[in-house]
Amino acid sequence: MIRKGKYAMHNGSEYSFSLLEDKSIRLISHKPADLSQGFKHLDENIYIKNVSVEEVGNFFKINSKAIYKREMFRASEERKTGKVLLATTNTELAKKMGFERTDKYMYSKSVEWDEVEIIEEREPYSLD
Repeated sequence: MIRKGKYAMHNGSEYSFSLLEDKSIRLISHKPADLSQGFKHLDENIYIKNVSVEEVGNFFKINSKAIYKREMFRASEERKTGKVLLATTNTELAKKMGFERTDKYMYSKSVEWDEVEIIEEREPYSLD
């Protein structure tokens, strides 16, 4: 799974989250085991738990990238195929690596998981 977005620590685990109107935090999990931690089943494989800001540890943002053939690319997971989708705006690199043009300035390529190394870049996130 390629993670992107806002995350928070709660009881020693990392969860994606959203800030609710009442300034509480909605933690989001995809693990049925979190039902034992007070999460509620919301949808197919989505579990949620609302907590106060004080119950959450540090907040951070994750941006995942992939190393493919010794080059770094933006990465996401293709929902339909489950493969890793690589993207770049670098025309020369895209041509060299066999990427397809998908937009005016964007090139992409689907690859298997064992062809890449996923790197998570983390930075602090503030609720302010």
